Amino acid sequence: MLRIEVDLFSGRPNPTWFVTDAEQVKNIFASISEAGEAVAKPHAGFNGLGFREVRVEVLADEGSRRRGVPRQFALASTAAKELRSSGSLARSLVEAMPIRSDVRLVEHELTPLTAKLRDMILERMHRFLADPPNPPPPPPPPPNPLITTINDAKCQNCQYEVSQYNPAFWNNAATQPYNNCYNYARNWKTNTFAQPGRAHGAMTSTMACGTVTTAAMADGLKKRCNPCLPASEYPRRLMALVIDPGWDYHWYRHQRGGFWGHKPGSTAARNVDNSNVLIVNPETCNRGGYTDFCGYFYAGVSVVIN
Repeated sequence: MLRIEVDLFSGRPNPTWFVTDAEQVKNIFASISEAGEAVAKPHAGFNGLGFREVRVEVLADEGSRRRGVPRQFALASTAAKELRSSGSLARSLVEAMPIRSDVRLVEHELTPLTAKLRDMILERMHRFLADPPNPPPPPPPPPNPLITTINDAKCQNCQYEVSQYNPAFWNNAATQPYNNCYNYARNWKTNTFAQPGRAHGAMTSTMACGTVTTAAMADGLKKRCNPCLPASEYPRRLMALVIDPGWDYHWYRHQRGGFWGHKPGSTAARNVDNSNVLIVNPETCNRGGYTDFCGYFYAGVSVVIN
């Protein structure tokens, strides 16, 4: 059994009905399973006034449900990857909408199922699919007391996230030996001693600002302020790169509180430099032989390292 709801109205209840015929349900499952990218999560697409989507909910576990068909999904939604096929499936459901449904719902008191209503839905859906509205803006990131979004003082309108300093996450036997400065700066434990560019076939053995920068940017890093990272890249990190010319590289990450953290190779994560002074500026701190300062970079959620 299926529950069909056309998300259309604002004040009155949406048009809603059940599909109880087993053969019809089986045919719907078959159509959906053959067009997996036509379905979307309910409420994930356009959410303004007017037609929004057709929602389908599976109401019973009868053993006939096709693999790959979720229990709740939306059709003709702007969140569907294949909007055309999604709209076609939605249209077939609406065309089969019963008139004066045998299953009486509370919604039918204010929104009775009629041929006029069905034709109106099809007309509104046609206009919607012919000129789909813009998708809604991405939802705000979930609240996290350990992460703060700050304005970048060096860039107009740029923002990034700073995390609570948490060396215990890195300084344990299962993590510390297998993760290095690049892991720490990106804030991603891979247990592979991650190397710039390796995840994208762009790793370098030449230890210089230009080559390591190119390798890291192949992973998705962006130079600071050029450009700003959008909110969809949350959480965004600010990283700094330095070089021991011809020999090695090292990365730092900006932490909440205004200082910088780092993890030299397989050693413990820390927030002090070679003089055991809190790092407030990676350009001027004591870096030993890492004499070349290469610059600052943003790393958003899409940056993949290995």
